[in-house]
Amino acid sequence: MILRKIDYHEFKGEPNYWALKDLTLEKINLLVGKNATGKTNAITKITRLGNMLAGLRPQLLHSGDYYAEFADAEDVYKYYLSISRQNVILEKLEINGDEKLTRSDDGTGEIYAEELGCKMKFQLSTNHLVIVLRRDAIQHPYLKKLLDWANGMRMYAFGSSLGKDIGFSTTNINQLVVDPRDPNQVAGLYAKGKQEFAANFEKLVISYMKKIDYDLVTIGVAPNQNRMIPVPSWGHINMIHISERDNSAVLWQHDISQGMFRALSLIVLVTYNILKKLPTTMLIDDIGEGLDFDRSSKLIQLLMDLAETNDIQLIMSTNDRFVMNAVPLEYWQVIQRKGGECQVFNYKNAKQKFDEFEYTGLNNFDFLRTDFLNSNWEPV
Repeated sequence: MILRKIDYHEFKGEPNYWALKDLTLEKINLLVGKNATGKTNAITKITRLGNMLAGLRPQLLHSGDYYAEFADAEDVYKYYLSISRQNVILEKLEINGDEKLTRSDDGTGEIYAEELGCKMKFQLSTNHLVIVLRRDAIQHPYLKKLLDWANGMRMYAFGSSLGKDIGFSTTNINQLVVDPRDPNQVAGLYAKGKQEFAANFEKLVISYMKKIDYDLVTIGVAPNQNRMIPVPSWGHINMIHISERDNSAVLWQHDISQGMFRALSLIVLVTYNILKKLPTTMLIDDIGEGLDFDRSSKLIQLLMDLAETNDIQLIMSTNDRFVMNAVPLEYWQVIQRKGGECQVFNYKNAKQKFDEFEYTGLNNFDFLRTDFLNSNWEPV
């Protein structure tokens, strides 16, 4: 199941009003727009929805209104959620047009019970979601798809360190506990992947790295030998180390270039999800940041290929011209902001303008640079 559409607004009627309108998504998506148009905010709001549905703490945002539509080959889920001051005002779920649950601002509502064949009344705390508290595989099995989407959502800020300076400390690798949602735990996740999938995990990560021109021979995790890093009394600081085909030196993760480590982190994270066969929604903010044009293009092509051949929905954002030129316009989501409202245009709702641009012979980046959506250009 993938996220097909999201509308969101918060603080309506107030000076800090912000809205995201008509974000209609495909399996592969690239959010583009000028600076401060709302790309990162859009990814943040999707991430927050996933975290709330997964029941992560803190569970609820302060205030906001969501309409989210999810779909697979069989079902269409429509989910409505309104929150004010961390209290649920409205929560409703429809599946293929049938209302499965609804609740109001006093916590009362009804939810369909599969085995009973009717709706059950309930009253819950106003600061919890019905979706989270009613995880009953017998009475409410239809919630599983929505929960699977939330549990498989991953958000990566590519412009961040992605765990470059973070290792893990343990005296027993078999007792290692790793949160696969946390990109800062990449060293631990790599160790976990090797533990679960043996040599196949390392082999696959190396093959993906080679596709973006990082020719690695080995990747491992071991206690870091750098004496500049304090060693805790209860164990060692374990970190990733690599060796390259054209360089006999062993590089520890803090010595790897930032761009290379970002790519490695992302590949480790997605490889783990693929081998675990987890349906995954990958949200990547500022994709390609810190990489040269060639490697950035190849990384994006790799991610698109993996999304096409696996159960992955890819939602990326950028304002980098190299990234824009590497991603076909059919995957673009162009965000334009007027005041606090962000409107999204894509090949579906602005098909004529996208088709007209084909006649110009310009690079994809020029679609944004020339503000082509609002131009009066006509083919001759």
